Amino acid sequence: MSSVLEEKLREASSIGDTEAVSQLLAQNVDINSQNTINGWTALHWAYKRGNDNIIKLLMDHGANPEIKNFKGQMAKEVVYHLNSDGQDDQTALGIKYIPNYLRNPPLSIDLELGNRVKSKSSDFANMPITPLPATQNDDLVLRVRMHGSNDPDFIEIEIPRWRLTYNHLLTTCCNELEILESQVERIRKLPNTRLRKDSDVKRLRDYHSLEIVLKAPLNSDKSANSYQSISTKNQTILY
Repeated sequence: MSSVLEEKLREASSIGDTEAVSQLLAQNVDINSQNTINGWTALHWAYKRGNDNIIKLLMDHGANPEIKNFKGQMAKEVVYHLNSDGQDDQTALGIKYIPNYLRNPPLSIDLELGNRVKSKSSDFANMPITPLPATQNDDLVLRVRMHGSNDPDFIEIEIPRWRLTYNHLLTTCCNELEILESQVERIRKLPNTRLRKDSDVKRLRDYHSLEIVLKAPLNSDKSANSYQSISTKNQTILY
């Protein structure tokens, strides 16, 4: 029974249901319990969703911010990263992401419990369980290398599945390979598929291999002295 209520607490923290979180805490549910698959606590999910009200509520009730998930991350370390301008990644890229808990606000407890009158001891154990995604399912892992490089090895990159767009893939690859986006001619999924748009990127699966093909340098087809030559049978004519 306790494990069911603990999972409910993590779910309520994830979707931003302040009322449900409060009622679960009133039943002395272990606020620091960790998911058996990824080690996430309710506080991890509140930080991940950027829900300040839930974070404050959990902290006021004794949530431990030092607990690490199975990737070694504390709750504050799973929040969106800020760039040098103080913007989070999605703002810097012009992505208008609306969290699911804002698009689909949680149903009231009255509706979820049918015709019963809501009380402080609402029976959360009888509510259906919606499994939370494991950490490893949040990110898509891809193998990337630069076409024609002297180093044939791939590197692995991680991209949040909700941010699977061509522009974000391009930005991530360029950051990891330390190249400019303006240098990129195309992204190729090996062996021979060119990625062109968001729908192409959304079809990628874990550990797909990609190559970044760079644009040819200007005048790369001419020799250093800018001369071209025509070879005849007996002589070479420069022009």
